[in-house]
Amino acid sequence: MKRGARADVASAPAAPGVYVMKNAGGTVIYVGKAKNLRSRVRSYFSARGDERPSVPILRDKLRTIDYIETATEHEALILEDKLIKEYQPRYNSDLKDDQRYFSIKLTVNEEFPRIMLVHQRQDDGALYFGPFPSGAHVKTMVRRLQKKYHLRRCPGPRCRADGPCLYAQIDACASPCSGAVTKAEYDGRVKQVAAFLRRMESMTV
Repeated sequence: MKRGARADVASAPAAPGVYVMKNAGGTVIYVGKAKNLRSRVRSYFSARGDERPSVPILRDKLRTIDYIETATEHEALILEDKLIKEYQPRYNSDLKDDQRYFSIKLTVNEEFPRIMLVHQRQDDGALYFGPFPSGAHVKTMVRRLQKKYHLRRCPGPRCRADGPCLYAQIDACASPCSGAVTKAEYDGRVKQVAAFLRRMESMTV
């Protein structure tokens, strides 16, 4: 979000109505309604506000926000529908169908990090990449990374304490908990995965 958009957020009225988000070229990219425009729009930019995976992409494209106040929330609903039909904003379909999006999570906040697909990001110290459209490509990519680097698969922040797990026994995990690889060796694998995901993200997002 650029400086102009920040000013628009600060000027949002505390009233029912419709907000119209535009990109740098003035194209409408999202239309939404709200009982309280100020509260709703601020939620897009607060740490614990709107957590839908494609919101970060919308924020990156956003440059200006226009507001249209209405007498009631019902009037806002009618106006929102009219404007969506008129402008066909891209992110209305994306944000309302966010189950199509995944982020890839690398749990570097754990001693032996894991890789996984998630729908929502959390402020937990892990690395997140994306969001990416879901489907065969991103799921296959995670499977290939797992197969190549054999990152830990056991659930939870810690490895099991009673020896190698089933994944290790079938050669699907490097088994750092059993000492099959050193911490330094395992961390090297994690760094390679993170580097690959950064390149993947730069080409996709």
